[in-house]
Amino acid sequence: MPDSNITKLALANSLKGLMAKTAFNKICVSDIVGNCGLTRQAFYYHFKDKYDLMNWIYYTETACFMNSYNKVEHWMDGLTDLCNYMRQNKTFYINALNTTGQNSFQEYLHDYIRDISISVIESIKNTEFEEEKWGFIVEFISTAFVGLIVRWADNGMKDDPAEYVMKMRSLFDGSILCELESQSEGIATENPTKPE
Repeated sequence: MPDSNITKLALANSLKGLMAKTAFNKICVSDIVGNCGLTRQAFYYHFKDKYDLMNWIYYTETACFMNSYNKVEHWMDGLTDLCNYMRQNKTFYINALNTTGQNSFQEYLHDYIRDISISVIESIKNTEFEEEKWGFIVEFISTAFVGLIVRWADNGMKDDPAEYVMKMRSLFDGSILCELESQSEGIATENPTKPE
């Protein structure tokens, strides 16, 4: 493993260890480096600030779930696996979900669910995604799913991730997907393809 990754992992483990007993907003860079025996210079060589480090942690830890399940048919499986992983690292991810702002974990999840939602729309009778037609519903889906994951985390991640995600899936399949399909059919009726 390159020295750069060893240093990044040391800083990441230090932050995660500190977050087990201290809120993220009360941790400073000097706490992080002091906890792992590195210098501030080493920290700033790799990261802009503590938010950048936190982003690196959740990106490197969760990218495998996002990339492995980025197809429409399996994204709920990916969400379940991600929630299981978050539950295994509960303290860090509860803190990560409660840290808001640009490049936050909530924003990262939102973008992932938004991209998958667009794929769902485009898979329905080969509908082309257009922001003005679909933007609101995609934003609704993404915001709702992230909100439910935050709620699950705030309640201590007590619910089994598979059951919790299944509840979200039933909501999605039962009403949102039907709405997407009916809107898609409405658009197809308004713009029928001309016979050749």
